[in-house]
Amino acid sequence: MLRLSGCSRPVPFRLPLLLLPLFLTPIIHAQSTGGRVLGRVLDPSGALVPEATLTLTNSDSGITQKAESTKGGDYVFLTVPVGTYRLQAEAPGFKSFIAEGINVQLNATVTYDVHLVVGTSAQSVEVTAAPPIVDTTTTQLGAVVNSRAVENLPLNERNTYQLLQLQPGVTGVGGADLFYGSETAGAVSVNGGRGRSNNFSVNGGDANDLFVNSPGIEPSPDAIDEFKVITNTFDAEYGRNSGAVVNVVTKSGTNDLHGSIYTYVRNQAMDSKGYFDLTTPDDSQLQFGATIGGPIRKDKTFFFVSYEGLQLRKGISSDRVQVPTQQERNGVFDDTAPFSGTLTDATVASIVQNRAGCAQAIAAAGGTVPDPTSVAAGNALPWSQVFPGNVVPTTCFDPVAANIVSNYVPSPNIAGNQFQGAPNQHSRANQGTVRVDHTFNPKNSITGYYYVDDNWDANPFTRFQAEIPNLLPGFGSNDAARNQQINIADTWTINPTTLNEARITYYREGQQTFLHPQNTTLTTSSCTGAAAAYCFNGNTDTPIYDSNGNLISNNPKLGITPGLSGAHEGLPYISISGGFTIGNDYEGELPQTGNTYSLMDNFS
Repeated sequence: MLRLSGCSRPVPFRLPLLLLPLFLTPIIHAQSTGGRVLGRVLDPSGALVPEATLTLTNSDSGITQKAESTKGGDYVFLTVPVGTYRLQAEAPGFKSFIAEGINVQLNATVTYDVHLVVGTSAQSVEVTAAPPIVDTTTTQLGAVVNSRAVENLPLNERNTYQLLQLQPGVTGVGGADLFYGSETAGAVSVNGGRGRSNNFSVNGGDANDLFVNSPGIEPSPDAIDEFKVITNTFDAEYGRNSGAVVNVVTKSGTNDLHGSIYTYVRNQAMDSKGYFDLTTPDDSQLQFGATIGGPIRKDKTFFFVSYEGLQLRKGISSDRVQVPTQQERNGVFDDTAPFSGTLTDATVASIVQNRAGCAQAIAAAGGTVPDPTSVAAGNALPWSQVFPGNVVPTTCFDPVAANIVSNYVPSPNIAGNQFQGAPNQHSRANQGTVRVDHTFNPKNSITGYYYVDDNWDANPFTRFQAEIPNLLPGFGSNDAARNQQINIADTWTINPTTLNEARITYYREGQQTFLHPQNTTLTTSSCTGAAAAYCFNGNTDTPIYDSNGNLISNNPKLGITPGLSGAHEGLPYISISGGFTIGNDYEGELPQTGNTYSLMDNFS
C-alpha cells in the first residue's frame, strides 16, 4: 500500500525496495468500503472443480462481477460493495448453480461453498437460503450496524454515532472536556481508552475532526447504508489510533428510483424539570430532510442525494451562583461584622477623596475622609472609620463596577441570595451529500462522494462552561463551522486474485467563534486620573479581531476599561472570589481552518 497524506514534497523510494515486501509477506487486504466473498467449487463427490465461471450480481443495482475457480477449486471476489447478491456458478457437465440472498456486510468476508450437480447448463439448481454471516477469516472484534438499525433505533438529534455505545466495551464520555473527549456522540471511550483516540472514515476516506479528533463527517442516518465498529485486535490494514475503528459506508442508487421525506419534531411539553431547576428548560427541536436515489444509466451509473436540516432551541441550566442583594447594590452591608483592615495606599485614598460626591457622602455619614498625604506618611486609616455602619455611599462606587453589577449581574431568584437561570442555546444546521457510482465493466468501477455540513450555534455560556465555576449566563459566543469531504475511488480487479484500489480524499474543516452580541460594551471609563494606576493592558501576544475579522493593531486596555466596541467586543473575564464569574474567557475571534489531502493506492 502506497499512501501520501498532506505531502508537500517528493517522496523518494527505490522500486526494488518497494516491491520486496510483496514477495516476503502474505497478502494484506487494505481498508475498503465493502466486503469479500470466497469459497470452493465442489462436485457431488466433494472433489474440487477448477475453471468454473462464477458471477456475482447485486440484487438492487444489477451490477455484476465475475471470477473463475483456480486449479484448487477456490474462488474469491476481492471487493464487493455492501448489499444483497445473487451468486451463479457454471462449469461444463454440471447444472447451473444459483444462490440467492447472499448478504455482504462492511469489512466482512462471506465464505460460501458451491456444490454443483451433474447435468447440463440448461438446467439449474437454485438455493434460496442465505449463508450464515460468520467471518472465520479474521480475529478482530467488532460489529456491523446496518441501515435497518440506523433508521429504526431512537437517536437524539439523529446522530448515528450514538449507536457506537451498543457495542461491548464502548461507553459515552460525559461533559465537554477538550482533553478527554467532547460532547459529540462519537467521542466514546473504547475499552477504557480516551474519548479522542478513535479513528473515523466515511466511504474509505479520512473523517476525523482536525482539532479534537471527534467525528468530522456525520452523514444523516437516512444516507448511511452500514457502518462497522472494530474495538480490538485490528487487522494490519488499520492504524492511526488506539481506540475503535469506525468505518461508514453511505447508500448508493439502484435500478429503481426511490427516496424519502421526513420531519421530526420534539418539544418540552412532556418533559419534567430537573430536581434543581426552577422551571422546565426549553427543548424545541425540528429536524427535516429528504433523500433520493436511482439510475442515471441502468446497470451502469447510479446516484444518491440527501439533505437534512436542523433547528434547535434548548435551555441550559446555569449553576447556582451567589450574587449581590439589592441592599448590597445600594452599598449597605450592615448584616456583616464591621469592615476590617486599614487603608494604607495613598493612591486609593486619593481616588476616594477626589471621586465626585464621595468625600461629601462620607462626611455626611459621619465617616473620616482619607487624606492621601497622611496615609502616605504611614498613618493607616481603619476602613470602619471611613465607612461607619458598613455603608459605602454609591457615589464612591467605581462607575464601571457599578455598571457591571447593574447591567450584567442578575438579582437573586432563589434562597441564599443565589441566582439560577436556563438561557436558550440556538442552533441550526444544514447537511447535504451526493454520491455517484459508475461501473465501466465487471472488473472496473469508480465512486465519487461529496459531503458538506454547515453549523451555527449561539451559546449563552462560554464553550468551556464545565471548566469555569459560578458562571453567569449572557457571555457566550456564536460559533460557525463548515466541514467538507470530496472522495473519489477507483477499483480495478486485475485478475481473480489481484486488486488495485486508488483513492483521492480531500477534507476541509473551518471553524470560527464570534463573541455573543449580548453584553458586549461598557459605557463609562474609570481608568482616568489616579485610578489609571489600577488598570492593566490586555494580552499583547494574542491578536484581536473585530466583528468583520479585521486585525486590530492598536490593542486597547482590557480589564476594567470601557469602550470595547469595535476594537474588542465582549466584557473581559472577571471572577469575584466567593461570588460570581462574568465576561468572556477568550479575546477576539478564533478562526481555525484545516485541510487534509490523501492519495492512497492499495495493491493486493
